Amino acid sequence: MVLADFPLLLLNPAHRAAYDKVTKWLLRDSVQRRIMRHTVRRPVNTTVTRDAPLREPIGNALFYPDQPAVIETLLADYGDPDRRTASQVVFLLDFSGSMRGARMAALREAFAGLSGADPSASGKFTRFYRGERLTVVRFGGRVLEQTTVTVTGPKDLTALAGTVARGGYGDATAVWSALDRGYRTAALELAADPDRSVSLVLMTDGENNAGLSYAEFVRRHKALPAAVRATVPTYPVHFGEADADELRRAAATTGGRMVEAAGSSLSEAFKEIRGCH
Repeated sequence: MVLADFPLLLLNPAHRAAYDKVTKWLLRDSVQRRIMRHTVRRPVNTTVTRDAPLREPIGNALFYPDQPAVIETLLADYGDPDRRTASQVVFLLDFSGSMRGARMAALREAFAGLSGADPSASGKFTRFYRGERLTVVRFGGRVLEQTTVTVTGPKDLTALAGTVARGGYGDATAVWSALDRGYRTAALELAADPDRSVSLVLMTDGENNAGLSYAEFVRRHKALPAAVRATVPTYPVHFGEADADELRRAAATTGGRMVEAAGSSLSEAFKEIRGCH
């Protein structure tokens, strides 16, 4: 248990008299008793007898850490590699020719941020955590490579970064074939561990021009086990010249939602998706 003590602060000294009146009222035994009974908080006054459910000692409670290093350590160690219900994210990443150059640099920067390179508060909160299972599928006109790791330390994130760092671009964009591969991967994961939480992230900068049609993907999605269809959402990232309407349809079909990267960056889009989980 972590306790935070935020005392009532006086912001304007000109209102000292009103401030003293309010704080004196809050500390009355009768008011402390009312607070205890209506909000199930322990009274600060030792003269107020606690109600029965609040008489047990708190135990080893900690006040909110006052050192940033403690918070950083807790965030870095967030997650338990042994817990059965650890989540899995399948990233379907467009490696067609249009992603060369600045767009691929942005994608790699986004993954580096999720792997711990982003020092901001939001970056620390949304980074990959210990015990999380991660799959990266690189695709062009077909699936080019698929890598899965369970994060136990830096070596696993290095392996994942290597998959994203490699070249080998495709000459077309098979969006729906990649999404179909993602759902087949999710189905296998859920068959092995029905309690696992699985989601898909689809990032493309273009329109589908190879592989399965959208209609065929929908037909295959409807044929998946009910548990997969009901619990595995897709979060498409709208980037570049990707068809926003089709991506919204894919999100609606799978219970996810589309995230815009056109007006911000891939890093911010990925962090927004991480915040959805």
